[in-house]
Amino acid sequence: MPPLSSHLLSILLLLLASPVHAATDLILLTPEQASRAGVVTSALGDMKAGGAIRLPAQVVVPPSQIEVIAAPLPAMVDAVRAAYGETVKKGQILARLQGAQLLELQRDFANAQAQAGLAAENLRRDESLYADGIIAQGRLSATRAAERQAAMLLAERRQTLRLAGMAEPGKGTVTLSGHAEIRAPFDGVVIEASAQPGSRVDAMTPLFKLGRLAPLWLEIQAAPAQAAGIARGDAVSIPGCTQAGRVILVAPHMQTASQSQLIRAELRKPDGCIRPFQYVQTEIASARQLAEKTWRVPSSALVRHQGLVWVFVEAAGGFRPLAVAVLDEAPDAALVAADLPVETRLAVKGVSTLKASWLGLGGGQ
Repeated sequence: MPPLSSHLLSILLLLLASPVHAATDLILLTPEQASRAGVVTSALGDMKAGGAIRLPAQVVVPPSQIEVIAAPLPAMVDAVRAAYGETVKKGQILARLQGAQLLELQRDFANAQAQAGLAAENLRRDESLYADGIIAQGRLSATRAAERQAAMLLAERRQTLRLAGMAEPGKGTVTLSGHAEIRAPFDGVVIEASAQPGSRVDAMTPLFKLGRLAPLWLEIQAAPAQAAGIARGDAVSIPGCTQAGRVILVAPHMQTASQSQLIRAELRKPDGCIRPFQYVQTEIASARQLAEKTWRVPSSALVRHQGLVWVFVEAAGGFRPLAVAVLDEAPDAALVAADLPVETRLAVKGVSTLKASWLGLGGGQ
């Protein structure tokens, strides 16, 4: 979503100040009455705000950084060496499998190895015989073809063993073992671990999901008014991280369950400052200029009525309610857009009394 231009922002602010959004009612109140009612005002110039918006986020692993590790053959899970959420290194053992078909793989490899050795000996013998003129060219060609087929079969059996996580007989194992080790193919974190010791698994049964640790995504939930101030490319800072992330997506639609918009940021080099599944507080520096008509006001200055958020502006003879657009809201303060001069004074305390008077509920005068 591209940044809002100053022209569009001006239109928004004009709409907020129009009669559709702003009440024309003047709440008559003398300074003495306001003081007795506990109404305190503050200059708007002291509330000037930049474009930073604070929002919570969850750290997730991008789908392109996730790989599924499955069982190569039907087997029993003999042992599990890694659990959900753990960080693992490339080559680290995740689980160990045991089964009869694993024995068959080693046996087939041993047979292919023996056949390849025999075919190589036959080729050397026939090459010598052909050089002495004892055999014909056709026999030598047939021997060469047999040797190539035996070598290809051996390469296939060797690759099958490697995919199954098994050692070749004679390399690390004296005899056939029937055990396979499932190892991590890269440095990462265990996102899901479904393997359980003693369980039986079929071929291609998922055992683990591993995710790489860089880059990582920040999934941010924003209210529509907050999302309106965010665009692709905006900087996202996270406490404890030296490098800032960047907004890569502002979802064009609302999420059904939360009724919020998804903001996605990418942190290319986390360097261990955040971890997958972690919840963090982010600060998004909006690319658009907000300082002109944007203010960070105390939460005590806001009231809600008829689906809108209002502030009470000090005017001659009392106070006047004005609707504002909330861009960000925290427990103690809110970032709002309002077309007001810097010398304007807002009521920051006693606003409940002003609201009651405004709605004709008594008090205030």
